[in-house]
Amino acid sequence: MKVYIKKKTSYHNPILFVLKIIEKNRNIVFEFVDSSAEADILWDHLHAKSQIICQLFYDELEKDKPNLSHDKWLINNTLIVDASGNRDYIATIFYMINCLQEFSYNDNDLDQFGRFKYESSYQYRFNNIEENLVQKHIDYLVEKLNIEGENKKSDIFVSHDIDTIYGSLLQDGFWAAKNFRIDVLLTILSNELIRKPHWKNIDKIIKIDSELDIRSTFFWLVNKGKGRSNIKNADYSLRKEQKLLKMVENAGLVNGLHKSCDEMSINEELIKGKLNTTYNRYHFLKFLPPLDWNKISDSSLMLDASLGFAERYGFRNSFGSAFQPYNIFKRRPHDFIEIPLNLMDGTFHKYMKIETKEIGNIIIDFFEKNKYNCHLSLLWHNTYFTNYKYNSFLKEYKKVLTYIYENKIHSLTPHEIVEENLLSW
Repeated sequence: MKVYIKKKTSYHNPILFVLKIIEKNRNIVFEFVDSSAEADILWDHLHAKSQIICQLFYDELEKDKPNLSHDKWLINNTLIVDASGNRDYIATIFYMINCLQEFSYNDNDLDQFGRFKYESSYQYRFNNIEENLVQKHIDYLVEKLNIEGENKKSDIFVSHDIDTIYGSLLQDGFWAAKNFRIDVLLTILSNELIRKPHWKNIDKIIKIDSELDIRSTFFWLVNKGKGRSNIKNADYSLRKEQKLLKMVENAGLVNGLHKSCDEMSINEELIKGKLNTTYNRYHFLKFLPPLDWNKISDSSLMLDASLGFAERYGFRNSFGSAFQPYNIFKRRPHDFIEIPLNLMDGTFHKYMKIETKEIGNIIIDFFEKNKYNCHLSLLWHNTYFTNYKYNSFLKEYKKVLTYIYENKIHSLTPHEIVEENLLSW
């Protein structure tokens, strides 16, 4: 299908970006032409047959300090409209996928750790955090414009953040004492004496994942102790735990950086930790797109996996797939891939306080509702692979992995995600 977008306009690059996202999402190839007379579909605010263009939105993007608050652009529903009230689906996709609501934040929009709050979002305002709205808009456009596209079966990115490996003595020990489990307490103490703490369980995780054909990624902290916002970083020295990283590599799995809450740059942490990787997730999800996407671009990273709300599972940018974020100030895509984080053990346990035995079913139901065109992301910390304090969480994890295995859902590596989602620009 031939497409024309008027050049030297505020909307040319954003619309081009969205169309390239659609190409990836539905396995479509557009032919971009230089004349509106040749085009099957066109965007030209001076042309009678142009698709809808919300000129005010695109002009706002050109400003040094654009106002991108969702109260301004998503007024009565989750669609951007032009001056005549016509729905601009392309502008809406661009706004959502690039987290533009977070670019005009104020102090009240952030929590005590400097994270954009779920309660500050349009997803909270419209109660649609579990809806893959961008996909719905893409599907609508493909049908409306009679574009032939494919629906691809969704796949899964499974990861493990390694925050602590020496916390079992205190936390599992307290659980054992509270529940009068002297046998468990003695086992924990015995493991500590032989220097095999219960949460130093990378071998156990590898065995579980490998048996069910999950090619998981392990994110490691480089810095120890208290960091920014008084957030605790690692309780281990990565340089002293290189055997664990080698264990992951030897199993054919992947190591990544878990960017600590520290003033060090990403590249400085990679060097300090001797991490030969281009993949990352920010520790504690202490991450803001308008700030941290620039830091990622300034580093050697090719993939980030931090885009999720700690407080709520679902779609932080209303999109179920990995994507190459757009830099609105440089008017071109960043040079890395972001894979949103949809599902995290701590979200269900510590924030939403959902009964443990329900978690596996909720995750499986989430997969069932998003069977196509998604790269879904699941995070399960090593601390939730315990036989004691979080014992029932292991059962839920295995339930989810069994579902993934039995339904032949492909398990993604970071390399595959990058290769599949880089845009030609």
